[in-house]
Amino acid sequence: NQVIHTIPFFIRNLDDLKLAEICLGSLAESHPQGIVVLYNQGILTNKELEGFLKDYDLRFFVIGEGANIGIGQGRMACFRHIWENFSDTKFISEIHIDMFFPQNWVTELIHFLETNSQEPMVCPGILTSQGELHPDKKGMITVTEVPFDNEELMKALLNQLTLDKVVEGFVHPVIHRSEALKAVGGYDTRFLPGKQGYEDDSLLIGYRYYLGTKSNWKPKCLLKTRVFNATLAQRMSLADKNDDFRKNLRGLIYQYGVKGLLELNYIYEDNNHFKEIASQLLKEI
Repeated sequence: NQVIHTIPFFIRNLDDLKLAEICLGSLAESHPQGIVVLYNQGILTNKELEGFLKDYDLRFFVIGEGANIGIGQGRMACFRHIWENFSDTKFISEIHIDMFFPQNWVTELIHFLETNSQEPMVCPGILTSQGELHPDKKGMITVTEVPFDNEELMKALLNQLTLDKVVEGFVHPVIHRSEALKAVGGYDTRFLPGKQGYEDDSLLIGYRYYLGTKSNWKPKCLLKTRVFNATLAQRMSLADKNDDFRKNLRGLIYQYGVKGLLELNYIYEDNNHFKEIASQLLKEI
């Protein structure tokens, strides 16, 4: 129980189900008998989902009833399930169904957290289906396009593209120190009423304040391990996504104010999105 994985299991169609097969197959190979808490948000009934999951050498706990309640609420339900039923678990991961996991990815990240006691979380580097490396070479094409169903190619590339290096940045998947995640309250869904948008940002501000701004903490990625992420962005296909973004941005501002937006601008040095929003709000004072 050293690490438990969480998935807001959102399935739209059979193509998404194929992605889930590849994801769970690689997770079972890299972490056999690992515990996975899924919040069922897709088209399958819980009975259908439990039947699907029987093929994988993982220990599953299915919560939810197939309704899309959103990313933040789904994740928080998974976190609460872990805190209530596996209180001795040290680490909690957030993964998505469009990911492919290499051997020892969990081991390397946990070792980093165990040897860097002040870090509340850590991410691997990722390789996308467009051949981009994030966060170290964001926006740069590094290799040719990688088909998600070519598992041997993904394994080979992930092994070749690792570095014994830590860089500032944030990507998914992420592994949290359970104690720190609980201390900041996870995703405070009182301020995140939309189904998606700004969840990660609210959590990063929470960690930054938790550690104290004097520490100048920023999220970090360990490039010693790299995960394939097809960047499916399933939920971007939802018709009401822009309304959800607006709701959650409003909640983020209520929760942390303009100062919080400026802290995010510090975290995301190469992106002025939050600085521009903060500047607009300051003009309205």
